[in-house]
Amino acid sequence: MLTLLALAVIIGYVATRPVTEASFEASGTPVALPAAGQLTELSADDFEGVLVGLRGTPVIVNIWASWCSPCRTETPLLERTWRAHSSEVVILGVASKDAASNSLAFMDEFGVTYPNVFDSSGDIRARLGLRGFPTTYVFGADGSLRTTIVGGLTEQRLAAVLEDLRA
Repeated sequence: MLTLLALAVIIGYVATRPVTEASFEASGTPVALPAAGQLTELSADDFEGVLVGLRGTPVIVNIWASWCSPCRTETPLLERTWRAHSSEVVILGVASKDAASNSLAFMDEFGVTYPNVFDSSGDIRARLGLRGFPTTYVFGADGSLRTTIVGGLTEQRLAAVLEDLRA
């Protein structure tokens, strides 16, 4: 029984620990950021183009789905952060592994006004190496991937991310 408990703790840690290896770098032609508060279908190449176009500004990319319980908890936090810090950082949501109608209803339910894209093919999440929902990717102003957070964000963790981006 103790062995099973230890195994469960190890699996839980591995699944939710922040990962800091920078294994993704956006490339390609710059693409304009989609309109805030809407859900725009993008290919993985266009998504990378958005990140290229945002170089010079820190970007927090949050992969979410309407069926994801931790996503329901962190979305209001992301929305408050966007409203308070949109002049400092871009928050970009990526709805994936979901129906567009469910994603739009989710955004409406939580009053999401930050930009969001729809990943119907799963290519964006595959390119980023998504391991679970939700996952947050933090890019510095230089476009480099600074950290990956697998699992739900907390207010403290997001405050630490913002502080790191200011440094």
